[in-house]
This record gives sequence, C-alpha cells and structure tokens, in this order.
Amino acid sequence: MEKKATLADIATLAGVSRATVSYVLTGRKKVSKETTEKVLKIAEDLGYQQRKSVRAGKDSVKKNLIGLLVLPNYVKPEEDFFVFAILEGIQKRLKEVGFSMAYSRINQLEDANDKLLLSFASSVSGLIILNPGDDQVYDDFITNIKKMKVPHVLIGTPNDDNTFYIDMDIVSAAYQSASALLLKGCNNIYYIDSPIGMKQSNQILRGYKLAYEEQERLWDDSKLVHVKGTSFEEGMRIAEELIANGTKIDGIITSNDILARGILNTLQKYKYKIPESCKIISLGGGVVSSQISFPKISSIDYNPVEIGIEAIDMLLEIISKKRMRVTHTLFPALLIERETS
Repeated sequence: MEKKATLADIATLAGVSRATVSYVLTGRKKVSKETTEKVLKIAEDLGYQQRKSVRAGKDSVKKNLIGLLVLPNYVKPEEDFFVFAILEGIQKRLKEVGFSMAYSRINQLEDANDKLLLSFASSVSGLIILNPGDDQVYDDFITNIKKMKVPHVLIGTPNDDNTFYIDMDIVSAAYQSASALLLKGCNNIYYIDSPIGMKQSNQILRGYKLAYEEQERLWDDSKLVHVKGTSFEEGMRIAEELIANGTKIDGIITSNDILARGILNTLQKYKYKIPESCKIISLGGGVVSSQISFPKISSIDYNPVEIGIEAIDMLLEIISKKRMRVTHTLFPALLIERETS
C-alpha cells in the first residue's frame, strides 16, 4: 500500500518548516510567492491531500471571505486614491454584513495559470476584480476563474459583456471635461492620457471628439499625449516638456488626479496663473483633487465609495443565487468644477 504524503515530506523537499507548509496550504498566514509556489508544486507532485477536518475549517472561513484582486493599472499603489475609495466602500459593506476581505494586488499578470493567484481565488467565496485587462493572458485567467466556478464581479470595462461588471461612463466624463474648457474659450487644450494600450483610451477619445464635433471644432491628434506612467513625477515631466518646447497651453485634461497635481505643480513653478492662463481638469476625481491639492482641482466624480458598495451587493447576490442573469451597472460621471477651471 502506497504511503500517503505528509506535511513533513513536503517540508523536507521544500527545505522549510512544517509550520510554513501548513501556512501555505491553509492560507492562515502570508508566505512569500516563491515559497508558496514551491510548496504547492511539491504538494501536487506528491499527490498530497489535506485531512477533511482541515478542509472543513478552510470551507468555514471561505464562507465569510471575499477577495479583492487589483490588476495592473500603471498607478503606484501608494498613489492610487481611486482604489482606496473603492476599498473604503467594500470594507464598509462587508462590515455591515459580517464578512471579511482578503486583498491582493499585482504589478503584472504574466501567467494565466499562476498558482498563487488561482489559490487566492479558490480560497474565497467570491472575488472582485479591479482593472480588467485586454490581452490573451487576462482572458485565459478569467476563463480559469470561471472553470473554478468562483463567483466574481469586475470593476472596469470588460472584454466580454457576458459577465457581471460595474463600469463608469468614461465617454461622458471626457465629453463633459472637453466641452467645459471649449465653452470657456480654451483653444490650446492638451489631453494627457494613460499609457498607450489602456482599454479606456478609446472611450476617452470618443468623448473628446464628440465635444469637438458638437461645437464644430477640429480635433487635433497632436494634442493627445500618452504618458509613460501615471505618477506625480510623470505629470511634472509632461508639463516641463510642453513648456520647454514653447507650446501654447490654455487648458489641460488629465486621466487622473496624480498627473493633474504634477502638472499643476510645474505650471505654478513657471508662474502660470491658474485658472486664468491655464485651466486644468482631471478625469479621475478623488481625494487628491478635492482635499489635498491647492488650488483644488476640477475633476470628474464617479462616486468610487458607492462603486465599492455596489460591487459587494452584486457579488453577494450572485453567491446566494439571488442574481443569476448576467447584469452590469454603469456609474454616471459628474464634472465638479473647483479652483482650476
């Protein structure tokens, strides 16, 4: 009779303690990605099966655990105030219903079969995925999530409408922002967009062009600038470059608050009067524009706290099978004009 593999066997081959192996297999404590993948691979190779009592304990925890997975979005984690606001809404609703949250954020999705990510997904009763991707790796990852039958809700624009998701009216956000500056007489507006390849860029461009068409103005592609990243420093770099080239600027619209703040900082350095000589609007309104920045930045508000609450409500209804037909929610965009426009 073949001997069943034990924790000690896995620990010996992995070169770690039995406690570490237990932490990896039960998820009770966080273990490094390298060690986790090593332990899971050895456990799989040995055909290790956890005792029923252990699995029952995990299932008990899983029933009251929701996962939040933040996929890459080019924003530094410490500057991602939009995600912070969504997280606030998620935590608020989870506290009200007596659930807990597991959080994971990755810088790059390289492997649709990433064992650590799939293990994370399988350890929760439902998953909220923020920043849906648009490449084959992402599509394959979502296919794996569906095969595992993990209830999930996307926040952002999906590749396939046949899924539960929450999105924001980015077309309207861009349209409102461009229209506002055009109506204020701005003739040299620069549009600072996300890095090339971001899914939302086409929607944003559609909104800008609609505003120009409505006001019978000619759209100029040369005034659309794609950034290399979405940081305060990148906003400063873009502004420095425009000024150094002698570019006439009387209006700027950015894809988020952090870029807007970096640009504002540089324009103030060069004695631009805001908003008299140059007006600024951010498409990603949040705490930076309304509270931290001086002057306060005009921005789009999507009510991200409510987005987080709605995501939890939708997911819990999916888990309890109170919502079975695929649906989605679109949050409206509201332009709030402050001191920069």
